[in-house]
Amino acid sequence: MIVEDMRNTGVLGMPEEWFLPWTPEKTEVVWPDAFASVRRRATSENGVMAVKVMANQLHNVEGCLATFVDTEMQGAFGRFYESFKDAIWFKLSRQDIVAQAISRVMSRQTGINHATASENDAHFAGNLKAGYDSSYNEATVYRYGAILREVSAIAIENLVWDRFFETFGITAQEFVYEDVAKDTEMLHLDAIAAAAGITEPLEKSERKLVKMANQRNVNWRNRFLDDAAALNFTTRKT
Repeated sequence: MIVEDMRNTGVLGMPEEWFLPWTPEKTEVVWPDAFASVRRRATSENGVMAVKVMANQLHNVEGCLATFVDTEMQGAFGRFYESFKDAIWFKLSRQDIVAQAISRVMSRQTGINHATASENDAHFAGNLKAGYDSSYNEATVYRYGAILREVSAIAIENLVWDRFFETFGITAQEFVYEDVAKDTEMLHLDAIAAAAGITEPLEKSERKLVKMANQRNVNWRNRFLDDAAALNFTTRKT
């Protein structure tokens, strides 16, 4: 959501999960060249670079950077920090991590991560359903254990970022998904631009991406919370 908002301005970089395919197992890749490619693709015409990075990508990115980045920094992901030590950092988190976990489980079962309102809307996002249909997830199967694993993963991912910021003395500006999603004025863009020293007026365009959650998500959330309470917030015995 924020990635699309930033790209639409034309001056806040071209953010995307550029590091998603990175893994040290790809020994044929020349990682300095790959990093240069990321920098090039992530940069808007005014020279601003922006990248979206998920916590679960950090380990692989660090391993790839280890092939060509030296650092004296102590702590986890020191090479990642070394590569972006002059960056401005923003952290996006979601208050309702159960709803977030359910979205992850559903996306794995459907193969769909994003949707546009119209089937005619072109978009850069991967695993995209062009033209939202509320029946897209009707064949998904509720699994308590799968949702619980994602809830745990999300909680730990947030802690990993917090440790990273603390280790390297970074003060990240934080955004909350629930607030950003309902902010029709897109004030998060003003905050990003101000932090980056961009003073020209921003072009704020209506998003093509739409919210995918529907009544099935709500039903799963209620069922999961009931199950979790009945199981004393532990995994189900098998």
